Amino acid sequence: MTVQELHPREALHHTGAIVRSRRFATQFEVDGHVLTLGVEPGVRGGLYYLPSAPTFDDGTPVPREVAAGLQSVIEEVERFWGRWPEFRAIL
Repeated sequence: MTVQELHPREALHHTGAIVRSRRFATQFEVDGHVLTLGVEPGVRGGLYYLPSAPTFDDGTPVPREVAAGLQSVIEEVERFWGRWPEFRAIL
């Protein structure tokens, strides 16, 4: 299985990333670093805003290979939870 539920609203993706769903934000954690993304309610799931040059909450730049897979990891976890997310880019 590619997604394993750890706690309600928290899941582990097979890549090692942990996704935590909050009311108006989602936390994406990898290698001890957390990236908090704003989320608005959507029709069938959340509307995510992805920055073009993401940085973790501690100011560390998100590695290019992690940033490239960010959307697909969140999408797989959201679908595991029965939601269909939408994504928008922030320039």
